[in-house]
Amino acid sequence: MARTKTSASVYDVAKLAGVSVSTVSRFLNRSSFVSDDKAQKIEQAIIDSGYKPKYQMQVNTARRSMTIGVLIQHPDSPFTSRILNDMEKTLIAQGYSLVIASGHWRSSLEEHALDYLLRSNVDGIIVVTGNLEKQKIVRMAQSIPMVTLGYDIEAPNVHSLQLDNELGGYMATLHLMQQGHVNIAHIKGLHSQPDSGARYQGYKRALSEADIEINPKLVKEGDFSCEQGYEQTLKLIDSKIHFSAIFAANDLTAYGAIKALHDRDIRVPEDVSVIGFDDLPTSQYFTPALTTLRQPVEELGELCANTILNHLSGDRLEERLPPIDLIVRQSTKSLYR
Repeated sequence: MARTKTSASVYDVAKLAGVSVSTVSRFLNRSSFVSDDKAQKIEQAIIDSGYKPKYQMQVNTARRSMTIGVLIQHPDSPFTSRILNDMEKTLIAQGYSLVIASGHWRSSLEEHALDYLLRSNVDGIIVVTGNLEKQKIVRMAQSIPMVTLGYDIEAPNVHSLQLDNELGGYMATLHLMQQGHVNIAHIKGLHSQPDSGARYQGYKRALSEADIEINPKLVKEGDFSCEQGYEQTLKLIDSKIHFSAIFAANDLTAYGAIKALHDRDIRVPEDVSVIGFDDLPTSQYFTPALTTLRQPVEELGELCANTILNHLSGDRLEERLPPIDLIVRQSTKSLYR
């Protein structure tokens, strides 16, 4: 008679990971520090053994805390503040409050912040972009409903919302090409951030479809900040390589780029066209007013809030993501005129 296969236990995980049972317990319960090396071994052992951690459920429909945890990156980011504003309005209208934790684009801090939110007895968690590994989000979501923005995750307790940043990068580059620009520089965002990589892929696709060879010297690494937009543009200028347009990874980068060009007596858009990405409220008042790709940021905040509320009520409604739009202003100019 065949023996029934038993479920993996915490002892199996400890044996596979080469650590003690108490270490596995501390890792699962987040009761004290576990080194990154041991944490990675335990996570892999959980996957290999098929062990199902029995997390204490944070959400109890009879005793909800009426709070939603939100993991953000930089609280002073205009992009983040705009999302939070509409998110908060939507949740407050339904009797919920926000508990906010910051990750600052560092995976270790993001994981710590997510642990904090879990311990805060929130009813659900919204993750607004970041560098967390997908498997960590999936594991933590076994104990609490989660909505992620900027991730592509398929899991029972996770609902992912993702804008088409690749299409946005393609649209930005195509706009410059339609104005006659061929030598188009690109200042990227954080290399570890998926949005940055997707926008760069869109840039490359547009050039490739037009049979324009991608010149690595025209691509600079930034970090979504004004400071890096300024510094990387100076590097482009000092390299003496010819370019007639810049696609900046976001509006803040574009602000820095325009300032650098101005400081070197290079006119925008007469000498160099500049396009950004986000459409921050200040972009229409910048000089020159910035051409950019508009992300529906306020709508995203409301969408995230409604998605977690639907999740908590047991509904798995398909939310429709708003489109990205090209907003043409004064910072780009056709070479044909």
